[in-house]
This record gives sequence, structure tokens and C-alpha cells, in this order.
Amino acid sequence: MFAAVAFLPCSMRAIAQDPNLELLKQRVELLELKLQLAEQESERLEKECEELRKENAKLKGVAQTSPMNSKDPFEPGVVWLGDAINDDKVKTRWALSVSDRKGRSFEGVIAAINDDGKKMEFSVSGKAPSAGNGLVEFESPLMGRAKMFMRGTLKNGEIALAFSGTTPLGKKIFGSATLKPK
Repeated sequence: MFAAVAFLPCSMRAIAQDPNLELLKQRVELLELKLQLAEQESERLEKECEELRKENAKLKGVAQTSPMNSKDPFEPGVVWLGDAINDDKVKTRWALSVSDRKGRSFEGVIAAINDDGKKMEFSVSGKAPSAGNGLVEFESPLMGRAKMFMRGTLKNGEIALAFSGTTPLGKKIFGSATLKPK
């Protein structure tokens, strides 16, 4: 009988915690939906702002002569080429190929060839301006121990990046790269 009396309060606490757990799950779902709405609104406002910039330029009579101002530098199909150099002074040829674009977000692949001929390829996703100059940041997914983070600036049709990450063997690396559209 003592065991039943001792078990009853424990089971009552477990039952009492279930509504709290459900409430937390509902709150998390609500916050995730609010975040999704905020991201969509941000993209809508960015597009609206870009249209207003174009209209303003037309009203001022400013010609958009630069190709970087007239179209999205990260539209699907665009390829950025350049060289990267890491902390060991190893030079690598990079090609960033953009495959998808939604608002400021993009996805693509970096293909790299080291001086010794070793080839590698990894997916990336991140954010970049849809027109003009601005911040560019993207990263690769975690594959084993390997992961890369890249951040830089798109200015006058060129991306200057700093990168850091880990190799498949877990060695930390960092360096810089400069990319131009092909």
C-alpha cells in the first residue's frame, strides 16, 4: 500500500508536466511561424525598396550602366571565379556556381582545385544583395568534421571574402578569397 501511495504523487507530477510540455511545443511552433512571416515580410520589403531605388534612379535620370546594378549578381546560373589562399599559403582556385535564389538567400556549390590538383566540391547556402554592393555571407553544411564559413563584401562587381572552417580531418583552417563573375 505504501508503494501505491508513493507512486501516486510521482505520477501526478508527470501528468501535470504534460500540459506544460504541450504549451511549450505550441509556443515554439508559434514562434517558428512568426519567424517565417518576418522573413517573408523582410524579403517583400527588400523587393519594394529595390523597386523604389530603381524608380528614384529613373526620376533622377541616372543611367544604370553597370551590369551589377541592372541584374541580380546571384541569380541562378551565375558563376563566380577566383583564388583563395589559406593560412598554410596554399593557393586554391574557386568557382562558386549559384543554383537557387529566393529574396536575399541563395544556394550553390563551390568547386575548388588546389595547386597539387586535388579537387573538392561542397554545397553552400547564404545571403547576398540582390543588386548593387553589400554583405555576402554563406556556409557549407557540416559533413563529418568539415564545415566552412565565408563572409565578405560585394563591391564594384567583386567579392572579397574571409573564410574559416575545419577540414574533413578536423584541422582548423582560415584564409581569404577574391571572386569575380565569369
